[in-house]
Amino acid sequence: MNYHTRVTRLTISPPGEPIFSDQTIHIEIEDEAAGEYVKISQQCDHRDAQDQSVCINPDEWLAVKDAVESLLMTIVDWDATTKTK
Repeated sequence: MNYHTRVTRLTISPPGEPIFSDQTIHIEIEDEAAGEYVKISQQCDHRDAQDQSVCINPDEWLAVKDAVESLLMTIVDWDATTKTK
């Protein structure tokens, strides 16, 4: 039988932080038999709390990406405005 290898998870964390850190973000492909989607999750720093996650299917991505970029730009603009005063 032939097997193939597929990367389905990426982990982003600050230098020196372990993969279980509450500052670590996991981005992975999920599928619950209704089609694949991307799940972005981050562990909560409280032991009893569940991980926090957002699930995005391919059809939603461009709208979500545009909205996030728009809000990030308002932060940049706000910071530039407030730091010059």
